[in-house]
Amino acid sequence: MKVRLTTDFLTGLLFLAFGLFVIIYGSRYPLGTAARMGPGYYPLLASSGLALLGVILIGRSVVTGGGGEVSAINLRPLLMILLGTLAFGLLVERLGFLAAGLALVLLTRFAERDIRLAETVALALGLTAFTTAIFWYALGMPLRLMIW
Repeated sequence: MKVRLTTDFLTGLLFLAFGLFVIIYGSRYPLGTAARMGPGYYPLLASSGLALLGVILIGRSVVTGGGGEVSAINLRPLLMILLGTLAFGLLVERLGFLAAGLALVLLTRFAERDIRLAETVALALGLTAFTTAIFWYALGMPLRLMIW
């Protein structure tokens, strides 16, 4: 039987590998019980679901040949999303949640080639305000919103 390298097959392999890695790495944390979850409970649950999804994708691609053919990887979206995430992580402690959220949305929006500046700024302001309302106001998380 010949296995075609389709996007479903490769995505399934990635999900399976990442899920198994987290299961193995997280096995050193105590699980606890469903009533009193330990620090290893949720990572095991989430990574098991990810590994199961990987198995389903691999099975589907082998049985039906599903998924498109693998083409060249477009690096711009990958790099801009990684850069936005890195910027958020570096800026959230230094400049506050608002500046880090704006930087995250603005940088990741540049993953596309065709962007409108006004639309991007409105999206950044709206998403940052929305997440601030959820995490700071509704959930009461102790976020430093700005540097002052």
